Amino acid sequence: MFRFLLLCNIALLGVWKTAAASELIAEGEEKNVLLMKNGAVVLAHTGQYERKFPVNAMLDGDLRYYWASSPQGPKGKRPQSFVIELQQRYKLYKLAVDNREMDEEQFPGISAREVRFSVSVESAKSGWKPVATLEASQFSRKEEVLVEPVEARWLKVEVLSNYGFRLTEINELEAYGKPAGQAAPFVDPNGVYQTNYGLLKLEVDGDKVTGCYEMDKGYVHGATNGRVFDVEWIEHKGKERGKALLVLSSSGFLNGLWYDDKGVLEGPWFGTKLRQNSIECEPLSAAMGVGFRADTLVNQ
Repeated sequence: MFRFLLLCNIALLGVWKTAAASELIAEGEEKNVLLMKNGAVVLAHTGQYERKFPVNAMLDGDLRYYWASSPQGPKGKRPQSFVIELQQRYKLYKLAVDNREMDEEQFPGISAREVRFSVSVESAKSGWKPVATLEASQFSRKEEVLVEPVEARWLKVEVLSNYGFRLTEINELEAYGKPAGQAAPFVDPNGVYQTNYGLLKLEVDGDKVTGCYEMDKGYVHGATNGRVFDVEWIEHKGKERGKALLVLSSSGFLNGLWYDDKGVLEGPWFGTKLRQNSIECEPLSAAMGVGFRADTLVNQ
């Protein structure tokens, strides 16, 4: 009798936890909080094959682009890992790995297989709690609804295995959740950043951002919420331009992707905010240098 009651209680507990996750899903439209446009930013990773296959491609929501791992070292395969900061603390109820549009046909076995998700509300370096290991599928998307929702501000994603090829690829990583508590204020985005393309200066006014960068006397302008920057870049006296989506972490690390004028991914654009504000450009002069007129700049 005791064993029967124990089994009943365990079953009821499982039903209650599943119902808790289902209730969160039913509260409103699902939101993938691992998208860059929703404030997710990669803080660290073990490597990527080259700039056309960046880690950030797993957070862009575009199946045309994907991450490929860096070549394995002399010790053989190692777990690939990524640390991602969310815009705020969320209560997560569903995770997913998408392997639909990659090089699986050309390189059989390149798809990620075992992918472990851990969460932390403490910091990006400690307090990790494993919550799920998904068996990702070749040519498809695999999702898992958590038995019990978990709170997270940071996610660590580890690729433990693939289907046999020497490199590994993933299209998209996804996490769905609802805000948990009040959002923390964003760091001040104004200032100078040391990036992989030299110094970049950003100036924010409300929901608008302008800036300049020393390389090729470039100019940027666009929209922001203070964390996510959706901008156009222009250089070479206006002859070259494109788009960029950048996200600023709570520690002042800026990370994202840039695209050419046809919307083709060119690679990552990342950097760290400096204490100095010295840079050989100003947004206004940079704008005029790429072809903007003074009267049009007022209404940007």
